[in-house]
Amino acid sequence: MEKFELLIELLLELFGLKRLNVGYKGISPRNRTAVFSRTLYVCLHEWGGYAPVRHKHINNTIRDWECGLRYQLERFGGHKEGVNLTVTISDAHLCRYIDQIVKCCDHLIPTTNEGMDFAGYAAFYERLKGCDNRYILLTNSSVNSFQCDFIEPYIDYMEHNLDVGMLGISCCSKCYQSLIFNNFTPHLQSFFLLTTLAVLEEIVALNGNRFPGIGIRNKQLLIRYGEIKISQLALQLGYKLAVVTEEGVKKFDNNPENWTLPIGDLRAYTDRPNSINPIR
Repeated sequence: MEKFELLIELLLELFGLKRLNVGYKGISPRNRTAVFSRTLYVCLHEWGGYAPVRHKHINNTIRDWECGLRYQLERFGGHKEGVNLTVTISDAHLCRYIDQIVKCCDHLIPTTNEGMDFAGYAAFYERLKGCDNRYILLTNSSVNSFQCDFIEPYIDYMEHNLDVGMLGISCCSKCYQSLIFNNFTPHLQSFFLLTTLAVLEEIVALNGNRFPGIGIRNKQLLIRYGEIKISQLALQLGYKLAVVTEEGVKKFDNNPENWTLPIGDLRAYTDRPNSINPIR
């Protein structure tokens, strides 16, 4: 199905009939439903075969960085006040330190690796859907080891910016997983997505009651139908997206005329990729 769609895109591109984007005309701006508790419900996903500390390499345009579950557990683990931590782990039989993880989190959910991070995010969502609205953070172990105090300022930002459906720490202006070269497909990168349960429920409903990315094995297709899709759906619902850069918070929508961030992958323009930056 996905390969067929790519072929159709290529044919339309050759005839100049299509540019891949979310479309921005006719979408009415929306505000989120308010949240009445500042408790942050975190879904931290990990693949069982990873070491607690690792180095991440993507390509020659993005600097390597140190990351790993150890640093994420330092941020969210140990039953910290105001944080409810669920660790989802795929291929849990490969993990040699699972007993240590259990001690640091409130819930542990083993998952399949189909959908990778999104398998964990979907399992977490299934456990919470239908509950009272709350702040949700979807994240994984590829977040940069750099540490800063951010939870309270990030929640403050969300409470004062109800037009933002999701807040991330890195974004990209185009879809590289398409045969259409010149496309504008703004999206947050899925290793850190701060949102609310109500917004997630709207996104899943708009996606045919299916969590984006679930069941996809191919990494490139997962970026397109998981990472990019979840941002596209939020934009189609009328919300804005926001990203915390080293220079500050930037909002964006699906109108290319409003784009003020660098073109392409934001991580190519920073010395500290995948980093949680403080709000200045």
